[in-house]
Amino acid sequence: MINLTDQQLQDFQEAIAWKTGMRLPDGRILGVPGKRGGITEDLDPRVQLVAKRLNPKNKTIVEIGSCEGIHTVQLAGICKQVIGLEVRPRNIICALTRVFVHDVPNARFVIRDVRSLDASIGPIDIVFHVGVLYHLTDPVSHLMRLATLAPDLVLDTHYASDALPWPPVVLPWGQQRYRGKVYREAGWHDSFSGVDAAACWLDRAELLRLLADAGYA
Repeated sequence: MINLTDQQLQDFQEAIAWKTGMRLPDGRILGVPGKRGGITEDLDPRVQLVAKRLNPKNKTIVEIGSCEGIHTVQLAGICKQVIGLEVRPRNIICALTRVFVHDVPNARFVIRDVRSLDASIGPIDIVFHVGVLYHLTDPVSHLMRLATLAPDLVLDTHYASDALPWPPVVLPWGQQRYRGKVYREAGWHDSFSGVDAAACWLDRAELLRLLADAGYA
């Protein structure tokens, strides 16, 4: 990390309305407790999974929904380059501040709705997809598109079950149909929400079938 006085760190704290927090290498904290009241202390287990399974040292990782940059900082420590995709400018401001304070040289951010992700982003080796899929209105077309861009996908998402009393929905792709349920979102001004009024959570079995149909083993 860069060398900061307590006053400089306080200025970074007060300049932004943080929604998440992460401990710095020197033990101080940048940000605030997150939505579950926690501060990120250690390497996220999903980042550990990337390091253990996907040999990322010389690879480019695209992070879907970088939020305030906590995973970005951690991913940058294990790969050649990380590209954070984020739709909310406020989150990008937070993420840029975090990677600056952590002195991360191999991360950049793109303001992009992940639903419009295409080959223009450049060569991708790994997609790090955590906490975003269940905010999308059409996760089917999104995952099918991802499968044409990157060979490896780390996906962490909610899925629907019969117990959820939400309206059913069927999403088409070619001759296939994938069942799910409609979830009401909080909208643009909630940093932890999708940008649309509603999203689709696929049934677990349907999600696994979709991943197989997309070509992910």
